[in-house]
Amino acid sequence: MRDAGVPVHHRGRTLCTNIGRTDRLRAVAGIAALAATGFAALPVGAYGSESQSGRQFVSCLHPQIVRAPYVWKQTGPPTNERIEAAMPGAYLRGAFSATSRIALVVAGEANIGCPEASMPIIEFSIDDEPYQVAALRQHAGDYSLALADQLDPARPHRVEVIFRAADLTNGRWTKTSSRLRVAGFALDDGGQIEPTPRRRKLAIGFGDSITEGVGVDGAFASWQALEPNNARATWLPLLAAALDAEYGQLGSGGQGMVRGLELPPLTATWDRFDSETSRLTEGKLIPQPDYVFCAMGTNDFEKEITDAYVQWLAAVRAACPTSRIFCIVPPLQVHAGEIAKAASARNAAGDARVHLIETAMLASEYGVGRPTCAAYDGVHPNVYGQGRLAAVIAAKAGAALDRE
Repeated sequence: MRDAGVPVHHRGRTLCTNIGRTDRLRAVAGIAALAATGFAALPVGAYGSESQSGRQFVSCLHPQIVRAPYVWKQTGPPTNERIEAAMPGAYLRGAFSATSRIALVVAGEANIGCPEASMPIIEFSIDDEPYQVAALRQHAGDYSLALADQLDPARPHRVEVIFRAADLTNGRWTKTSSRLRVAGFALDDGGQIEPTPRRRKLAIGFGDSITEGVGVDGAFASWQALEPNNARATWLPLLAAALDAEYGQLGSGGQGMVRGLELPPLTATWDRFDSETSRLTEGKLIPQPDYVFCAMGTNDFEKEITDAYVQWLAAVRAACPTSRIFCIVPPLQVHAGEIAKAASARNAAGDARVHLIETAMLASEYGVGRPTCAAYDGVHPNVYGQGRLAAVIAAKAGAALDRE
């Protein structure tokens, strides 16, 4: 399966804000009215860009669009391809010029069956301004989700779009209802795509609700209340920035090494985009990541995970022959000893590029059933807790790399 994964001016205005869910949905309804005045969705073309209906369309598969590696699945016929992400954290970056408006063209048919109250949420930033929030709004057809207008067309504008949050309990693994499926970007007629810088390295990270970003911005209440969840503000994006790596973020609440919730255990999902499609090409993860991170174990209560972890490491090594693999002990220290045994077993088998990341120094900042400085519920790290976790992993991973 192909992995879909650079004078004083007016900076323009973004069209959604960090506001409550009800107000945000009203704001998106207003954007729909704007789209109806002439910024409607465009027919999807080839991988490049084309002008239709007085607007310029740029495919998400254009080579100058930066896509998160390993997480975007290409879908649709060759003349109408889109990209689709099953889990929050997937991102796109691009730069455009000669346009005063930018919109994301969303394929609404993917979200058939998703309750309006828990439609997937994206975040976006224009020219490095504060991230803004928008919920997807339609269940059919292509539509334009306006990101900015009143931009200065005489200068290029940078755009970043991130899949922020999604409902876990809506068949994430087997249905598309809670996924993000996009076709490209809509610009003014004559709009141009500009080169966007790419980071030098590649990383992929596996985890549970901590990696998904559950409870980062507030206490977790339910899988349908998405406001507290924020995949962007988790340890993996922070770590990837320190490593100068483009990253694929694969965190799903309730998942473990041997337990599953909506998704099967990690051993049965790590090499797949979803229940139907492999992530591997002839048994290999292409392109090979420089770094593989695994932050599993918290959900594997009352289970022994050493054997499964060792088997998973062997499978990953077969698909990623030279990648550095980091086994991260969860902040609650669940299965810390078994994770250490699994890493040691691979080392004893001659695999010196598997490294253990211990996090015992963070344990006092967590506690099930009580709020702490690092987690509103004692389990799911808030922004501070995610930053602390990323800092520990970065320091220990750097030291491990220095020892090689």
